[in-house]
Amino acid sequence: MSTIETILSQMSSVAKPQRQFLLTLFNALMYLPSRVNFRNLGRYSDCHEKTFSRWFSRSFDFLAFNLLILQDVLHGKGERIAAIDASFVPKSGRKSYD
Repeated sequence: MSTIETILSQMSSVAKPQRQFLLTLFNALMYLPSRVNFRNLGRYSDCHEKTFSRWFSRSFDFLAFNLLILQDVLHGKGERIAAIDASFVPKSGRKSYD
């Protein structure tokens, strides 16, 4: 059983059909080579694009999901910090002559 399956099974608000859909979604997102939209998700998974549309209209507690993943990964190994360096992102319409 993968980490995501374990986390989803710990969440009481996630029923089995939603758990199976989320596993399919996360798997498709890992292998999607282009833009993420319902049509492309339908192409690269076993679900139809309408299925993705219907499931995305339902609520899901991503905050609790992310907290459970962080607790599982860190499990008391001391204090950690996460940072993102977005300096590599090109600015639209600007040219740098440095």
